[in-house]
Amino acid sequence: MRKDVHVGRDRMNRLTRPFEAILAIGVAGLLWALACIPIITIVPATTAMYAVMTSWTLDGPPPVWSTFWGAFKKHFWQALGIGVILEVVAVILAVDVTFGFRAENAPLRTVVLVVAVVLTIGLAGMMVFLFPVMTTYPSPWRRTLRNSALFAAGYVGTTLLGLGVFALAVVAIYFAPASLPVTAGLAAYVITILTKRAFAKYAARQEAAEPATA
Repeated sequence: MRKDVHVGRDRMNRLTRPFEAILAIGVAGLLWALACIPIITIVPATTAMYAVMTSWTLDGPPPVWSTFWGAFKKHFWQALGIGVILEVVAVILAVDVTFGFRAENAPLRTVVLVVAVVLTIGLAGMMVFLFPVMTTYPSPWRRTLRNSALFAAGYVGTTLLGLGVFALAVVAIYFAPASLPVTAGLAAYVITILTKRAFAKYAARQEAAEPATA
């Protein structure tokens, strides 16, 4: 009888886990949307949402409310500073791209345009890893940005897949704006899965390299 009870509970857990996951993703996305309302809190809110996703285990999602707001407070100032840096860089790149397209007779126009486009792609790729790195490997902001860029360059396949997820999310939100919270949460969930695989490969390489250097 006890075995039957345990088997029944396991089956019930397997049936309810997908619904639990969907609910957690939706709630995390909703909290993210609410926390983004002041605008300047977009990066801290995104960091908190990714903290929920990176805290996910095989047993299921973490307590969404406490995990989200705990990470929001913990990473607030660092995330806010990184957000300012990214905003400044994005504005500079936007100006350079605009200059490259419109200044037809300007010297070095092509060079400026090519460099700006390459840096924009690099920045977008870094964004795939930025929030998972911030929540998985907490460190000072310079190291966080550097590690995000290194992971993006070292795991190009993951970076491209992450950019594809971003693109699909943008398209979904464009055609269905009301889906913003769920779409944002789902995108963060998928990207977290992708980056966790990259982190696992990195950890395996580090472990394999340790005996050789010992």
